[in-house]
Amino acid sequence: MIEPSEPLPEKPVSTAIRFGRAVAALFLTWVALSLAFTLVPQESVLRKKLAPVFDRWRSLTGAEQHWDMFATVPHHRGYEVTVEVQPPGGGSWQVVPELGPILPGLEPMPAYFRYHTFFTRLDENAYDYSLDPYLARLGEAIVKAHPEWRGGKFRLRKAAQRIHQLETIRDLGEASYEQTILHGPVDLPK
Repeated sequence: MIEPSEPLPEKPVSTAIRFGRAVAALFLTWVALSLAFTLVPQESVLRKKLAPVFDRWRSLTGAEQHWDMFATVPHHRGYEVTVEVQPPGGGSWQVVPELGPILPGLEPMPAYFRYHTFFTRLDENAYDYSLDPYLARLGEAIVKAHPEWRGGKFRLRKAAQRIHQLETIRDLGEASYEQTILHGPVDLPK
């Protein structure tokens, strides 16, 4: 039979290890709070007060999300975004079939909802910070693909079939109406 041995004496935890654990606990608490902050409604006074505290961190780490991404009510029946170009000497606006708004390949917009969401949000003031850099990059890509348009102008045309409210559909018998929004004109780089 094996006799129980004496318990090993406890080794004291160093101050550096305790400090490291405290820093890790504070960091994980910060991450949890920043993720929980996404649950605070956009219209809340609390969100407006705490946004400067959390928004930079959430943007830096890619944890910036809004719970409206789970919205189930469709707003559009059809949605198409095209790039229209006006040559440097003026003239009429033209849509180039192979040229689209998706960077970096200038591909036409697929019917994929995340692209649809991006282009829809360009109309909201809350996303103004994305519109100018996106349009600048789009202009550079257009000139790179078509140097002959250098010094011309371009614009985005968003054409959609906006769905009516249910009561309006019942009254009019029409499911949607056409809605067109233009962004631009924007000067192409010279």
